[in-house]
Amino acid sequence: MQASSSTIYVDKSEVSGRHLVVVQCRSNSTRLPGKAMMLLNGIPMLSFLLKRLKDGLPENRYKIMLATTENIEDDTIADLGRNEEVEVLRGDENDVLNRYLKCLDVFPADIVVRVTADNPFTCPEVLECAVNEMIKRKVDYLECENLPVGSGVDVFSSNLLKQLGVNARRPQEREHINMCVLKNRKEYSTFFLHFEGERAHPSMRITVDTLEDLENVRSLIKQDDVDPWRTPLFEIIKRMDPSII
Repeated sequence: MQASSSTIYVDKSEVSGRHLVVVQCRSNSTRLPGKAMMLLNGIPMLSFLLKRLKDGLPENRYKIMLATTENIEDDTIADLGRNEEVEVLRGDENDVLNRYLKCLDVFPADIVVRVTADNPFTCPEVLECAVNEMIKRKVDYLECENLPVGSGVDVFSSNLLKQLGVNARRPQEREHINMCVLKNRKEYSTFFLHFEGERAHPSMRITVDTLEDLENVRSLIKQDDVDPWRTPLFEIIKRMDPSII
């Protein structure tokens, strides 16, 4: 798909240095409270996700940060992040956008990847593909599509996030940080990365919003998996549909 035409905020020069991956997480999910600490293969689901990202992304290219709230009930999330040796940033529960901007204050980067903690099978290979395409296309915002729900990411230029920090005024726009972009696509340079081939199964669901979802992702782990957080996305897809070869 073509990028929309508008001002491009990302630096057009070769992007260098490490990129920032922000994992956003809070305890009081409306649909399944406390899901980040629910067990997946005997460890909290958030630990599973952080291990997957740390093992799958080259450390010299990516900085991973955990952005949670200042609420006392999220102390356990912050402690878990530190135990996983991931830097933790805490901020307002509903102003998620401000949490991202605070992460950028701590670790300035040209490119910021958004990961949500309800997606334990977020695919590092997809993440890298998205970042590389973002650099190639020189756009403000990139979203993955045509993947299993819960395996993709979206990517922002840091300058776009800073602009949204000024322009996003409604509470919903501060909580859902891509809302302004998706509602006003012509105002931003965007690209929707359409995946084909073995990963292209958009009807599959590997996100966790309900107990049924949690049981589904638990069922995708085999007893003989040594480090199940390293399981490739295509292997997960085949486990969901054994008819796929």
